Amino acid sequence: MGEFGEAFLLGLATLARVVAVLILGTVIWVPVGVWIGMNPRWARLMQPVVQVLASFPANFLFPFFTLFLIATHISLDVGGILLMALGSQWYILFNVIAGASAIPNDLREAATSLQLSRSLRWRTLILPGIFPAWVTGAITAAGGAWNASIVSEIVSYGHDTLQATGLGAYIANATTSGDFHRVLIGVIVMSIYVVGLNRLFWQRLNHVAERRYALT
Repeated sequence: MGEFGEAFLLGLATLARVVAVLILGTVIWVPVGVWIGMNPRWARLMQPVVQVLASFPANFLFPFFTLFLIATHISLDVGGILLMALGSQWYILFNVIAGASAIPNDLREAATSLQLSRSLRWRTLILPGIFPAWVTGAITAAGGAWNASIVSEIVSYGHDTLQATGLGAYIANATTSGDFHRVLIGVIVMSIYVVGLNRLFWQRLNHVAERRYALT
């Protein structure tokens, strides 16, 4: 039973990386997604591209990133965030594109007629308009990041192996050594984290998005 305590502590490290992935993906891709979504021509061109990127197996790129981390001596505790982001960040982008595309033209025209400043336009029109779509993308990205942690927290290239501190590495090591009990403990603990966060945080945030910010 003591293994559960260790697994929960390691889960906190993985949770920190998941949060970092969401923050990084939001800061980078929300402005890009809004720009694409509010330009109909670019939205039609980029939506299929982003969906293909989201479905691309990110672990194909892991050897190149592993080589980069080895060459630059960057710890996988930090570099693992980038590896987890490779397979999950796209959900934020294409949901934000869809959300920005759905903002009614009459609201955009009203903002233009009122000559709203850029910051005021973002606060009163764009962010409320894309919030439900962002929540959907963030939930999916968070789930993808948890899954990706199992292959992102321990990576190898040639004779070099990098390992981060986290629940994903715990599960990966237990799987490699054939330790069924630790695999089961790791999966149970990860499920508790994912389901618990969905119930306590994401479900409430989704409820707020549906009640206060839905456009239809």
